[in-house]
Amino acid sequence: MKSVHEVCALTHVTRKRLYYYDHIGLLKPTRRVGPQKSKQYSNKAIERLQKILKLQEAGLTIHEIKAILDAPVLQQKALLEEAAIRLYQERDTLNAQIRNMEEYLESLEEKQPADQ
Repeated sequence: MKSVHEVCALTHVTRKRLYYYDHIGLLKPTRRVGPQKSKQYSNKAIERLQKILKLQEAGLTIHEIKAILDAPVLQQKALLEEAAIRLYQERDTLNAQIRNMEEYLESLEEKQPADQ
């Protein structure tokens, strides 16, 4: 079992972020000990946290991550594929926006007098 401080040091996650994950039900402490009910996390909970962080790095939302991690293994693949489709759509939208910006910049360059 590891304390909040130890988990934060191990995973480079802030205390505030860890408490937020607890608050939304994404990562609950394994147990609470002592008169102050200090939170402690098992190795399994830390593994879940590492999965959360990896999925966030991949661009998934907290809602998607919670759905994936709470789903049976057979459903996880389908949920990941749905998230991938969303990310592909976002990429396509960004590429279109970049092309539009480039075209606009080119049109401005064409309008500038040659001596400027």
